[in-house]
Amino acid sequence: MAEFRAFLAWVTGKESMGEAAGRLGVTRQTFSARVAWCWNVEPGMPDDPRTHRYVMADGTYVPYGWCLLVLTGGDGRPIAWRWCDSESKAAYLQLPKRVKRPGLPVCDGGRGCLAAAERRWMDVPVQRCLVHVLRNTRVDLTNRPRGEAGRGLLGLARRLVRVTTADEATAWLKELNDWHGRHDDHLKERTVAKQDPMHARGRKWWWTHERLRRAYFRLVRLNRAGVLFAFCDPAVLKGGGPLPSATNQLEGGVNAVVKRALDHHRGLSEEHMRRCREWAIYMLTEQPDPMTLVTPEHWRTRKGKPAGNDGPMPGTMTAVQEPTDGVDAYESGFGIR
Repeated sequence: MAEFRAFLAWVTGKESMGEAAGRLGVTRQTFSARVAWCWNVEPGMPDDPRTHRYVMADGTYVPYGWCLLVLTGGDGRPIAWRWCDSESKAAYLQLPKRVKRPGLPVCDGGRGCLAAAERRWMDVPVQRCLVHVLRNTRVDLTNRPRGEAGRGLLGLARRLVRVTTADEATAWLKELNDWHGRHDDHLKERTVAKQDPMHARGRKWWWTHERLRRAYFRLVRLNRAGVLFAFCDPAVLKGGGPLPSATNQLEGGVNAVVKRALDHHRGLSEEHMRRCREWAIYMLTEQPDPMTLVTPEHWRTRKGKPAGNDGPMPGTMTAVQEPTDGVDAYESGFGIR
């Protein structure tokens, strides 16, 4: 248990392995060998019996081509996670299996997440993250649009993230409608191939202001789908407190902690990198109890050798110190990959 507690303090903290070993009065090699068996302990997410007013879902891409999907509850703590290769519908469908039907899912608007939410929680309104909507608008219009129409639409997108009530949402939609009334002719302008043959690419004509049209009609499409202002809909609020309109709580909370955990422990192998992030998430749950996850099968095995495996675990001292084509390296330095 002392070895496991030292391992948890190091893998979820900011210290390097050398600093953690020096604090305990041992060498780095001794510390690595003593805690090698701890990598075999796999954290699992406990069942959450609560019903949340809202949940947030997001994916974070990490080295080695992995994507970590995280689902948090109304208190900002993780309630489910899953490793996958992309934010697909199949991956998101596996994420909320043990999560009860929430009042409002909030996501960044990925197609996989939206499709999974519609299938798993049918007829539950979904809130599109308004910060991501603003980012998408900036990509189309840039931060300094040249035309008056672009500057006006970007200003509307910036005010979108400050909407908090149903009345403010109604006023914002009226402003968007007024903007369209002023610039409708501008949006309908076309360019024919004879005017610009270098950009024709086999087309006879195209919209002159394609990016402006895409930014505007994105806002219209999201509003018609009911995902732009679901967070302030009286039918969703049902007399309760305010609901979030963005995934900032997740990205600035759990995702930020998970990213920092990997930044503090660069050079880990693929398997250890994943385990490091799993422990970072598990320790953020409502009632983490890591000691109950340790079984005699974990620590009775040879150092660096997981139970039920004839070979050493990749990245441990046992595996690294074996001769490999003349490479002399160790984990957390220039380790074998």
